[in-house]
Amino acid sequence: MGQALNVLGVGSESLLKRRSLLDNQWNRFVSGVSAGATLPVRDDIVSSWQRSAQYTQPRHGSAPADDLYVTQQIWKDSILSQAVQREQEQITQLAKEGELVAGIADTQGRLLWTLASRHMRSRAESVNFTAGGWWDERSVGTNAIGLSLNLKRPVTVFSSEHYQPFVHDWVCYAAPILHPQSGELVGVLDMSTTWRRHTPLGQAAVTEIARSIAQGLPQNLSKAELEIYALGQARVIFRGKVLHLPLRQVEILALLALNPQGLSLEGLHAALYGEQSVSLSTLKAELSHLRRILDGQIGSRPYRLQISVWADFVQVWQALHHNQTSSAFSLYQGSLLVQSNSPELEEWRHCIDAVMDKALGSCEDATLLMDKLCKSTGGSELVRERLAELVDRPKW
Repeated sequence: MGQALNVLGVGSESLLKRRSLLDNQWNRFVSGVSAGATLPVRDDIVSSWQRSAQYTQPRHGSAPADDLYVTQQIWKDSILSQAVQREQEQITQLAKEGELVAGIADTQGRLLWTLASRHMRSRAESVNFTAGGWWDERSVGTNAIGLSLNLKRPVTVFSSEHYQPFVHDWVCYAAPILHPQSGELVGVLDMSTTWRRHTPLGQAAVTEIARSIAQGLPQNLSKAELEIYALGQARVIFRGKVLHLPLRQVEILALLALNPQGLSLEGLHAALYGEQSVSLSTLKAELSHLRRILDGQIGSRPYRLQISVWADFVQVWQALHHNQTSSAFSLYQGSLLVQSNSPELEEWRHCIDAVMDKALGSCEDATLLMDKLCKSTGGSELVRERLAELVDRPKW
């Protein structure tokens, strides 16, 4: 397949002309010059440029990146890891013969795994197209991973369609990895090379491999052994089964999720009860009951969860920290455990609500706002006001 991609590439003269036109339009856009009557740039690219201009500025350099060791641990625990392993031989062959670099990104745009041909290895390393690199739109502007995440469909980004000049020499093909049963977005497959090697077959090949990876995902998609949903209506799922827990036990699990390093009995008591006159023995009884429910997976000295944990309030905070507004809006279904009087959870609730309000107030994406408005059961006056502010804004 890689040889076929090389043989059936687009003529160099045609590619050079296309790049020249795109260079011109990109320069006009970043300098604020009107595009005129004709615009040889796709609508989805222009929309992405407009979003990108709100998040970042064109620069020479590289994408931001997380610690490699931490990323490798995340990849090891990811449901994508085994599914990709089944397709790794095909990806390796395609990357080698097509002189590509392949990457798998999570739903936030962070690369968890990459594999590069000799042609692309140093190029990829120089811009952090490596495990840990952040390739969402907010981090690096228009690129195939970020655009595929945003649109949830296959995309190609060619040369100066990229917002950042440090990837103007690239052409990138990306496709979302969608769970076959639920349709949930699990990640993105990207394969990239230099722009002169562009071929229309690249997108088709990447889309097909992304589908094959999706077929290797487990039928029942779980995020971790223990899933805690506490934004809006509380729900706890343990190894695929919903647990019906009282508020106090959900609060304990939430506090342990927020403190993965563990808490002493006294520390957990202070975080849960504050100044309330509740004995330590009462808390010990609650912990013993929870330990039985969770098959013994709560350690002591310090008290900590000994299984993989996914919590919507942790995820939304990470999304906000990385300016992942779309992911944050999707996760945020309401305030954190609104009936809880736990001092630590109250503080987290106020922080998350305040940052979400700020993110909403500064959101420039009308499509994202409309989606949030449609999914809100009672509507949102703040969303409506923000949409009204964007209606009459002139377009580039």
